[in-house]
Amino acid sequence: MARERANPVGAGITLFKIAGIRISLDISWFAIFTLVLIALSAGYFPRNFPGHEPQTYWIAGFFATLLFFASVLVHELSHSLVAIRAGLEIPEITLFIFGGISRLAEEPKDPETEMKIALVGPLSSFALAAFFWLLKVIFQGLEPSLLIAVLGYLAWINMALGVFNLIPGFPLDGGRIFRAIWWRRTGSLTQATKIASDVGKGFAAALMVLGGFQIFTGALISGLWLVFIGMFLRGMSVQGYEEVVIRKALEGVRVEEVMVRDVVTVPPDLTVADLVHDYFLQYAFRGFPVVADGRVLGVVSLAAVREVPRERQHTVRVQEIMVPINDNLLISGDASLADALVKMAREGQERLLVISQDRLLGMVTKTGLLRFVQIKQVLEI
Repeated sequence: MARERANPVGAGITLFKIAGIRISLDISWFAIFTLVLIALSAGYFPRNFPGHEPQTYWIAGFFATLLFFASVLVHELSHSLVAIRAGLEIPEITLFIFGGISRLAEEPKDPETEMKIALVGPLSSFALAAFFWLLKVIFQGLEPSLLIAVLGYLAWINMALGVFNLIPGFPLDGGRIFRAIWWRRTGSLTQATKIASDVGKGFAAALMVLGGFQIFTGALISGLWLVFIGMFLRGMSVQGYEEVVIRKALEGVRVEEVMVRDVVTVPPDLTVADLVHDYFLQYAFRGFPVVADGRVLGVVSLAAVREVPRERQHTVRVQEIMVPINDNLLISGDASLADALVKMAREGQERLLVISQDRLLGMVTKTGLLRFVQIKQVLEI
């Protein structure tokens, strides 16, 4: 499925870790899980394998749906494990309404690595399809027949998953394979991503047109589904290209060259109510370093303030809700802005501090980095 370096799709639930990778469920996952469960339990299985009790269909549907999403997870894990072997960081895999996303902290370093990471996903899906098909052959003729139905469905859906991902539209695996080929041919990741992104947008547009045609011919649900998938893929194609452009614009520029030096800080004993009134509303920033006697103690964010009930904001102090200073919040002044952006994505941070001997030298924010890129693009430098 798609791989990206963006922020999470939405509010999610962390399940567990595999090989250091966080496995999460986006809230939207529950909607698609329910839809697939209903489609199998109340439609596909009763229609094609009649003669069973309703609860039997629902049990079969539940396990088929669960194993389908387990297959999606295996697909994403195959990408992630190959990426880790290549030296890339994969902080999280998220299952959501359109399948799964492996979150790369950075782009592959060369087209060969990109090719390996992209290819292994469809190959894992084909391997799962063969595995479930083999089980179906082994158990063919045995009771209950719904076991054969579940295995047949899993073989078919994994084959479909592998074929769909080989479509050469970025950010699908086929699009990334296409990008790797073009990257090797031209030597330019930016140019290769632009071409692969354009192909991805074309494929997305075709899906939306096909969905619209189905809607007008009476297939409302399947038509809407194609339109939504097309819209999602188009957005991912555009976003994938923009991220590469941003990364290229940030390479070669050091953090200390553009960091904010005159940083607004807050004291640790300030009440949350005063923090809101005197800082958040006054400066319209989303976070502030917490400093006492010149020493950096941590960072307080707007998200942390939102967790404090309004009636307690006059008694709760900043030091009670701040994130204490740690390596995840720090960046060296000699680091490149590209490295800063990667670290923000990896650690889920909106800002990083530059300090020396507990003294604050400056701060770089994600908003500031994006503004820097915009200015460079306007000036064409």
